[in-house]
Amino acid sequence: MKNLDFSINGRVQNLMVDVFDAISASKEAEVKISELLDTRSIFELIFEIVRASGFYSQDENFNLIKALNIDTDESNIEDALYVTWVSMGENLNTAKTQEEFNAKFALYVPIILKRMEAINCMSA
Repeated sequence: MKNLDFSINGRVQNLMVDVFDAISASKEAEVKISELLDTRSIFELIFEIVRASGFYSQDENFNLIKALNIDTDESNIEDALYVTWVSMGENLNTAKTQEEFNAKFALYVPIILKRMEAINCMSA
């Protein structure tokens, strides 16, 4: 996995903190789907910043995203989003540097957005 370009790393990190702050504002022990969905605009902004840098089109990163983007066995699309969020958290905990943490987060952004979009399509 390649890290994010230096020019966007700080911006992505700040937006990522916004996501975690929004979710941690809840007093609940478990993340609610509605809380995740409320962060969609932040995820979209991160996606646009990262996509414009070419990070997603680098072969190694593209292949990782494809591998992570496997459809879950969850019959409930909300459960699929939750499983993806938990998987991301587990992967982030293995990062050895802040740059690696940011890059791993960025890899999950398009997958989380895909899951959010599926939920929005079902509720429309």
